[in-house]
Amino acid sequence: AFNQAELSFGFFDELRLDRRTLPILGNVQEMLFDQPRAPRAEGRRAAAEWMREQVREFVLHYFMRVSDFRQPAAFVETDRPAVPSYLRELSWCPTDVDTRQGFGFSQCYYKLRDTGRIGKFPESRRHAIVDLHEIGRTYEWIVLKVSIFNFSFNFELLGPDAPRLVIPLKEESYLVVTRDFITDEDDPEPGLIGDYGFGYAFIKNPETGTLAFGPGKFDAAIELINFRVLDSGETRVRMVFIANRPEAVLNLRLDPVEWSFRVADLLSFGMSSRFFAPFRDALTAGTANAPTVDPVLAYIDLANSLTGGAAARELCVSREQLDKRLLLQHFNQHYQAITSSLLTWRKVPDWLDRDALPEWIITGMGK
Repeated sequence: AFNQAELSFGFFDELRLDRRTLPILGNVQEMLFDQPRAPRAEGRRAAAEWMREQVREFVLHYFMRVSDFRQPAAFVETDRPAVPSYLRELSWCPTDVDTRQGFGFSQCYYKLRDTGRIGKFPESRRHAIVDLHEIGRTYEWIVLKVSIFNFSFNFELLGPDAPRLVIPLKEESYLVVTRDFITDEDDPEPGLIGDYGFGYAFIKNPETGTLAFGPGKFDAAIELINFRVLDSGETRVRMVFIANRPEAVLNLRLDPVEWSFRVADLLSFGMSSRFFAPFRDALTAGTANAPTVDPVLAYIDLANSLTGGAAARELCVSREQLDKRLLLQHFNQHYQAITSSLLTWRKVPDWLDRDALPEWIITGMGK
């Protein structure tokens, strides 16, 4: 298996930050990435050193350009007439849906180290993430944006076999990368011939959305991703994630107008919003400041209040168990991103031969 349980774990702790005690959660996960194929013992050292140079270039130059991927999807006939909007819910025709998964990085801003000038990356270079060797040499810092594809919040009120609440979320987060987060070390310790990686700190989005905790909503969070090459040539990935423990998970507005139109659209295949759009705008204008509620934490608190804490003790309905599930979701997303990047890694015979690299790797733009 890629993962070995003894090398991956989650944790809860506290730290002092800005003169206050901050409860934190996190996980450490280590997994096999790849290993060279050297049939004879005398060729293994050379294979390991070759692997080291390849991994360094892949991780520090190209990994952030190829960390998202697409799942197979049905072919969509381009000459087929579009299905009317009021019939879309009944249609079985394949549609062009976004099947991307993983993490889509793009670069936004930078600060030059020598002059201190702050600038914005041009649109043509948005997905061609800079060579991370340049952080601390050319750039003092860069700001990235990461889109987390196929991200949803799943919540089962009555257990795993009961109907569940699934909220698909289009989540993005801004990140800052400095030289402190970059690892580029040869022979750092016995048995390890290379350690190469990167990390970033999350920037909190001040805007309020449906999600109250997660990408863009952390009060404080960092991520470290390191590829470690053993003297055998075997390469392992170690990832460390630390963030504040959530005080809320979801923000649902108690807006009767909005919820009424959603139900009406569901029953009328979206026609209600089309016919009553002017009235909807007028009615929702007065509910912009409607209060919000977190149904997840409200359910946990209510269940334990009614049972005297038995819901937590016997059914694991607790905030601690919720935090563990959030860590597991984070673990799985990064596990999938790394295992999927392995396919791209093996697709290229020599990562140091830039002229032979596919254009989509150079630009960071897939077809």
